[in-house]
Amino acid sequence: MRARDPKPEILRLEEIVLGIRRGEIRLPSFQRPFVWTRSDMLDLLDSIYQGYPVGSILLWHSSERLKSEREIVGFEVSNTTVETYPTDYLLDGQQRLTTLCGSLYWDGSDEKSIWRIFFDLELEEFTYAKKTAPIHYFPMNRLMDTSDFLRQCSALQSTNNPKHLINRAEKLLQAFKNYKIAVVRIGDVSLDEVAPIFERINSTGRKLTMVDLMRAATWKQGFNLTQAIEEIASEIGNIGYGELQDTLILRTLAVACGLGINKEDIDKLRNCSAEQLKASSEASKVALCSAMHFLRERSGLDDLSYLPYGLQLAHIAEFFRINPSPTSNQLDELGRWFWATSASRYFAGASTGQNANDLKILIEFANGTRDDLRAATVGTRIDVSQLILDNFSLKNASSTTFCLLLKHLFSNQTIFGNEFDTTILRFKERRNFQDITPTNSHYHNKNIAQIINPFRENYPTKSAFLKDSALLSNNVFDKGMVDAIENLDFDAAIQRRIGMLISEIERLTAGEVTFE
Repeated sequence: MRARDPKPEILRLEEIVLGIRRGEIRLPSFQRPFVWTRSDMLDLLDSIYQGYPVGSILLWHSSERLKSEREIVGFEVSNTTVETYPTDYLLDGQQRLTTLCGSLYWDGSDEKSIWRIFFDLELEEFTYAKKTAPIHYFPMNRLMDTSDFLRQCSALQSTNNPKHLINRAEKLLQAFKNYKIAVVRIGDVSLDEVAPIFERINSTGRKLTMVDLMRAATWKQGFNLTQAIEEIASEIGNIGYGELQDTLILRTLAVACGLGINKEDIDKLRNCSAEQLKASSEASKVALCSAMHFLRERSGLDDLSYLPYGLQLAHIAEFFRINPSPTSNQLDELGRWFWATSASRYFAGASTGQNANDLKILIEFANGTRDDLRAATVGTRIDVSQLILDNFSLKNASSTTFCLLLKHLFSNQTIFGNEFDTTILRFKERRNFQDITPTNSHYHNKNIAQIINPFRENYPTKSAFLKDSALLSNNVFDKGMVDAIENLDFDAAIQRRIGMLISEIERLTAGEVTFE
């Protein structure tokens, strides 16, 4: 029999839970966070009470000295300080066993705790209670200790039907004391061997993210993927750029390790050494910060909500990782590339082959062996039809690009007799934008009909804000457009604005812009 071959056995629920409490069964740090809802927890307890199967538990009996969790959601899952090896690491069953540990052994210190679960002896239902619970609500953390159980039953003597309720309490106790769970142990195999097992058993049921899977695949002594991701995200957040998605960080790590930029390349991180992963995560953190500073300067992007495509940031970060001190010409070209890929929706339908080729071109550009980044990727012609005519929604990339473009062109000018502070536009919010066309217009609710108008309380109607020349001049408007709107010729006004925006995009991209 091979070491990895599973060895099944049947154990009492109490024995398993106490094993976690004593530190004999450990929750490795590459496990997922506790994600069950209160409804999930109550359903599990009810299944045990009813005698329904709740699935098996998978343990990894290993000599590996891995970091393990001692506390989950405010509950201390292990109260021992003694560590012996080999030990049992929990691979499958975390949500179930955490629920059982928390509900049965919670110390009762926090009235708002998710572990404050009761069994309604009258209705035979598991529930939560606000502040003072009724006497017929049996607290689950008083169930398994004999003294606590007897005291709780003694309190039931004051009820109208104590015998009935005590019988229900005893039935509850026996249900949990006698419940048995199938436990399967995998032998003392290496972490590299157990990682794919962890992935497979967690690839079904409640959906896991790519980060969840890679946490198992890349966990090595000296490197913690979760910690690395948190440090990078925190660095970006601390300098005020908003939330950076975990998958984008993983993609950036894969690029820094020389693996590629596609999602499929992330899986290859499992083959990297702890030293390589650590060095790449540090380099990625610095490069991502440089990329964000660049985007703030060149596009006005000061919050990630305005980023049209995550791939753009991954490319720019790799550029700065390779070349932390670029020339002014390189920075100009990189800025043109950003606006060109945004305006043309270049990454909207990107294939793995295209991504790989784009990365190759970018690396050559960063190394100084080519200088035509925009032309070599996007091409010489940039079609802005969708950018202009897509329905306006802050959830799609074309509208995000349009918002960023308006924000970038929105200069500090005098409004209401004061200099307008553009920091009000930092976050992409629908209330900062307004449609200039009537509902019966062909262009109503299109990107091209939107303007930045953070002063709705001052300009409740279109006619009101159309009279403020300073506000309009900041929104790629001119007098000809205002005159057309006053004459109710909205099509003429929009056509004029299209021409003005195309001119601005041509200036930003140094490319030929078409509107087809």
